Amino acid sequence: MQIPFAFRCRIGRLLAVLMLCGAFVTGAVVPSVLAQSAAPAAEAAADFKTKLPQWQNALERAANRIAGGDLANTEYETLRADLAKIQHEVRESGAAAAAARDTAQRMLDALGPPPAQGAPPEEAGIAAERKRLTQTIGEAEGRTKQTELIVTRADILLRTAADQRMTQLTEQIVRRGPVPLLPATWAALPEQTAYVQERMARAFGIVMGDDEWRGRLYGLGALAAVLFLVAWPVRRVLLRRYGHRDLEERPSYRQRVVAMAVEALARCLVPLVPTLVLSGALVGLLRDAADAGPLTAVVVGVSGGLTAYFLVTGVARATLAPDHPSWQLANLDPDSARRLVRRVPLVMIGLALAGTGIALSEGMFTPPELRSITGFGTMALIAVSLLFLYPDHLWLAAPPPEAEATDDCGCPEPTPAAGLDVTLPPPAATPAAAEVGEAPPARPRVVGLRLRLLIGAVTLASLVAAGAGYLVGAIYASKLMLTTLIIGGVLLVARGVLRELLCVLLERGSGQVAEVRDIVIATDRGRRMLGQAGRTVIDGLLLTVAAFFLLPLTGMTLSEMKGLADGFLSGVTVGGVRIAPGDIMSALMVLGVVVAVTRFIQRQLDERILGRVNMDDGVRNSIRMGVGYLGTTMAVLMSVGTLGLDLSSLAMIASALSVGIGFGLQNVVSNFISGLIMLVERPVKVGDWVVVNGLEGTVRRISVRATEIQTFQRASVIIPNSEFISKSVVNWTLKDKTTRIEIKVRITYDTDARQVYALLLRIGYGHAQVLRNPEPVVMFRDFLPSGPEFELRCFVANTDHIIPVRNELRLRILEQFREQGIEMPFDQQTVHMPKVEAMLELLLAERRAQAGGVPELQVVADGGKVVPLADTLTERGPRTAT
Repeated sequence: MQIPFAFRCRIGRLLAVLMLCGAFVTGAVVPSVLAQSAAPAAEAAADFKTKLPQWQNALERAANRIAGGDLANTEYETLRADLAKIQHEVRESGAAAAAARDTAQRMLDALGPPPAQGAPPEEAGIAAERKRLTQTIGEAEGRTKQTELIVTRADILLRTAADQRMTQLTEQIVRRGPVPLLPATWAALPEQTAYVQERMARAFGIVMGDDEWRGRLYGLGALAAVLFLVAWPVRRVLLRRYGHRDLEERPSYRQRVVAMAVEALARCLVPLVPTLVLSGALVGLLRDAADAGPLTAVVVGVSGGLTAYFLVTGVARATLAPDHPSWQLANLDPDSARRLVRRVPLVMIGLALAGTGIALSEGMFTPPELRSITGFGTMALIAVSLLFLYPDHLWLAAPPPEAEATDDCGCPEPTPAAGLDVTLPPPAATPAAAEVGEAPPARPRVVGLRLRLLIGAVTLASLVAAGAGYLVGAIYASKLMLTTLIIGGVLLVARGVLRELLCVLLERGSGQVAEVRDIVIATDRGRRMLGQAGRTVIDGLLLTVAAFFLLPLTGMTLSEMKGLADGFLSGVTVGGVRIAPGDIMSALMVLGVVVAVTRFIQRQLDERILGRVNMDDGVRNSIRMGVGYLGTTMAVLMSVGTLGLDLSSLAMIASALSVGIGFGLQNVVSNFISGLIMLVERPVKVGDWVVVNGLEGTVRRISVRATEIQTFQRASVIIPNSEFISKSVVNWTLKDKTTRIEIKVRITYDTDARQVYALLLRIGYGHAQVLRNPEPVVMFRDFLPSGPEFELRCFVANTDHIIPVRNELRLRILEQFREQGIEMPFDQQTVHMPKVEAMLELLLAERRAQAGGVPELQVVADGGKVVPLADTLTERGPRTAT
């Protein structure tokens, strides 16, 4: 068809107009877009120039203050917060500068390389844009370097301040003050005591003299009383229903853990809640009051002592169970447990008074002489209090109970002796005991001896240090020791409770928790792995809690702890590779979650979708394995992305190692490719009956490296996938499960062959599981030396029926042949040796001549009888060698 000329001209004009409009839009929009993209960069540069002097001035002030020394806790915290804020702002500005540099560099790369020397110059607009982008890149790089310099300087200041503070703390610990046993120290005691009494009286007068403050105190006291009255009935109910009680049999480990948790909760939290609420409210109220520091120190010291008393006594009574020894978890002798529980409150009263005295001396800025004397007294009180727990008869171990079975989730053994099968040699009997016939009683084992020796050594060293004037070091060691003991004991109890709670969740048989658990992990092996991971997480969390309470005692502040945690999670850079524990934990979490989701999808796909469709088992296995491989690949890629690894670097490493992998792992790669081919082409499926290299069995699992075959002897054989691709494989069930049964039968030559033929055919048709199409067939195979051989060939619909049908057919053939009198011959063979026979005849004749006709040679003939050799050598008759 020919287009008219006028129409073509009109189309040409329209295209020309569109091109002009496009050029106009490009010329108008592109500069505006470039201008809009350049506007944020200009604003970021201007903001950086404004803030740079402020950051530098702040760093100068921080450096001057650090150089001055003697940083108090509040000043140190403020300084760290200011420097951390500066680092955060500078890093954000540096990130913005780096983004602007990268954007300008991409735009510059889009312009192409500048014209070579001697080449025609480029267009003025492009040259101006190239110049502007180059200038922007240079300014952005300058800002990036300045931000790196400021961050490095702030980091140096932070480290300097931390080192200075640790040096200051060390100097305070080793600094010697007034010796409490010298008369000069006691001489200043009356004046200093009067000073402290005056400060205390003034603080009490300020608070109690004001009606408003007095009303607040009365209100707080009423609140504490209400809380106590509400908590006391709850305590009684918990102890009566879930606590220790008399039982006929020894309670299980889980019952003891639950009862211990309830006892500890009732005996600790019920008195602790009113105490902590009242003390916290009092400290908050007294914070705004002038000259109320001594009263605040009293509140803090008394509340801390009461908290330690209630916590330790409650946990000790819940763990030792003095009134119900069968509920005990500490594995102590019942008498020792009762004596220990009676002494713990007395010890804790002394320790609480000592801790209150230390808190008062530190909080009220006590004069040095008075502080030295009271400090030495508190150290002596601590030593005397701990001395009550030192006798060995308080720490006698109970006889080891019978081993209790571990839970399915892999919980630890309930007692140290559980699960151990150790047979100790009997003690040597004394002569007296030997005469009586009885062995001497075994000496009871004492537990915790090394720990008590360590505690005693630290306590004695603290007392000696306080007496020598090193009060700060003595208080530091005592506080660290006692706090570690208290927190360690409480966390050990919490560890047992949390682990047992984890086991309860993993073993729960019904409910929403069980449904969610079964959706994510359905196998026992998966539950055990989840139990191990859960116990590891519990231990990590408890260690973190312990560090949160113990690290401040070493002089580390909360900001330092946060910085330490951030530094640990952010990791270190080694050889250009950043190793970050936080990223590693995140990657492991992502990997675990994606793999769990993949397993869930596989299970749901197999049970809810593929299980309801009439689909071959091999196809179901291929789909399930394909989904598993896809999910695993995604999990690995997502975890690698979470780690922040550069995939290009990994690609370079993989290419460098490809040659070595090709030579060293060629079998693995071959099996991997063969596994993929098997999953796609499916020459062998799960459930097939195969014969490979003489091994016969059923295919149970096909993976990317090997295939598992279960033989009929129930043995699992792992065969590399390459064997199925490169060698001949007999698959009885590739297309269908219809298979043929072949039974060979041999008869004697004097038997009617047609009768045997008809009898075998009737037996084949008579079995219910033998198919009629194809129909049974009887074949006359061959003439053998012992008789003719027939073969019955039958077909069954399922390979699973081969063995029972074959057995039944053979039994029927044997029964029918016996009824019809049909014999099945044995394999026989007659051997004729003419030369040997002639030699024997000649030898026999000679012996007869010598013996007067009496034969000398005898042989064992058929039937086991000893007969003369002449009787067995007949003329040309059959000679049977027996």
